[in-house]
Amino acid sequence: MFESLRTTVVAPLAERWLAWSRASWRTLPLPSGSQFVHAEGPDPDRILLIGAGIGMGYGMESHDDALAGQIARQVSELTGRGVQVDVVVGERLTVEVALDNLSVTRLRELDVVLTTSGSLDRLLLLPMSVWARRTELFLNHFAKNAPASLRVLVVGIPELSKVVRVPPLLGVLADHWVRKLNCVLEMSCASRPYAQFIPFQPTEISGRDGTGRTYRNWAGLIAPSVAAAVQQHHQVVTAH
Repeated sequence: MFESLRTTVVAPLAERWLAWSRASWRTLPLPSGSQFVHAEGPDPDRILLIGAGIGMGYGMESHDDALAGQIARQVSELTGRGVQVDVVVGERLTVEVALDNLSVTRLRELDVVLTTSGSLDRLLLLPMSVWARRTELFLNHFAKNAPASLRVLVVGIPELSKVVRVPPLLGVLADHWVRKLNCVLEMSCASRPYAQFIPFQPTEISGRDGTGRTYRNWAGLIAPSVAAAVQQHHQVVTAH
C-alpha cells in the first residue's frame, strides 16, 4: 500500500514543496571555491566526505563553514591531530560517479570515507529494491578496492520533519519512507566489518540565518563516530 502512496502522493507532494516552499533547501546558496577543508594539527588524518543531502552545505558560502569544516574541527579536537576533509558532493551524484572518485589509488590515501545520502526528491522516487542494490554496489566496492585499514561511515538519512518545517502529511509519509531506507543502510553496514552506520537524528529544525549553528550541531552527532573510526584505522595500520 505504501509503495503506491509513495509514487502517487508522497513524491509529488515533496517535489511541489521543494519547488515552491520558502523552507525548501533549493532556495539556499551552495558553497563555492575549495573542495577541501583543513583543521590544523600534527599528523593530519584524511577523510573523504562524499554524497549529497546534508553534505552539500546548503546555505553556506564555503565548505569550511558547512558540514565538512565543522566535522574537521570537531574530529581534530577529539583526536588531537590535524584533519583534512576532501569534499565530493552533488545533488545529482550517482553511485557510479561516486565510485569513479574512489579508485584504488585514492582509497589508499584515505583513513575514513564518510558518506551522506542523496536529496529527498531522488530518494522518494527509488523503489526499495533499487535502493538496496545501489547500497550493496557502493559498499562492495570497498571490499574489493580498499585497504583493510580504511573505515567507511554511512550517515543515516534525516527524517524530513526533524530537519525542516513541512506540511504534516508530507512529514509523516516521508519520514516513514526514510526509516525504511535507513533500515537497508544499517543492515548492509552491519554485515561488513569495515562499514558503520551512523544514526542521524537532529533534535531541532535547521536554521536559515547563515550562522553555521545548524552544521555545528549536526557535526556534533557525527564527529565522535568519525574520530573513533580514525583511531580504528591507526590501530589496524599499527598492527600490520
